[in-house]
Amino acid sequence: ANGSGKSTFIKLLTRLYAPTEGHIRLNGIDIEKYDYKKYQKLFATVFQKFELLRGVVLKENIALNEQIDEEKLQRVSFECGLSEIIKRYPHQFDTYIDKWVVEDGVNPSGGESQRIAIARACYRDGDIFLLDEPTAALDPVAEHEIYTQFNNIITDKCAIFITHRLSAVQLADKVAVFDNGHVAEYGTHAELYAKGGIYTEMFDKQAQFYRDAPQEADSKTTE
Repeated sequence: ANGSGKSTFIKLLTRLYAPTEGHIRLNGIDIEKYDYKKYQKLFATVFQKFELLRGVVLKENIALNEQIDEEKLQRVSFECGLSEIIKRYPHQFDTYIDKWVVEDGVNPSGGESQRIAIARACYRDGDIFLLDEPTAALDPVAEHEIYTQFNNIITDKCAIFITHRLSAVQLADKVAVFDNGHVAEYGTHAELYAKGGIYTEMFDKQAQFYRDAPQEADSKTTE
């Protein structure tokens, strides 16, 4: 649920927040003892709130301050479902973001912006991917498509992703259910669903919503 501590968890892992009690350990060592810059290089993160760089070309928006590897840029864009979108941009990878800044630039839609943000994380290629609701602006079908693509990309990586939509959660090896700042349930999708607790209730409510939505829309149309 909102306010249960999911985003705080991500910020604690990345050392944007420091614990007020207890310790977070990596390989048995308190993370506060690692060199800060080296520690942060472990992560490729897409936060819930992100910004594209206005007046900067697309390829630099993806690579950020990294040296641009054209082959890697093409591969990452394809894997994140950006290739067909980029073909429609006037100068493709050299297209400027924000047409109010540059006349022949583009203003990406919410879904396109989120794909660009995910491409950034994939281009960075850290050991641990952290996705904090990066697909909030997408419809459920597009969200599931991106998570499936992402799941195929990171076969040899560790990834943590936060989402409210539980259809995507089934792709995860393990699920942590946060409630009021605590991990209330932890296990596989099948284990948690069989448990009949918070996860089961949330999953069933969402499933019911998607099942009932077309009927309700039809009845309103009939009226």
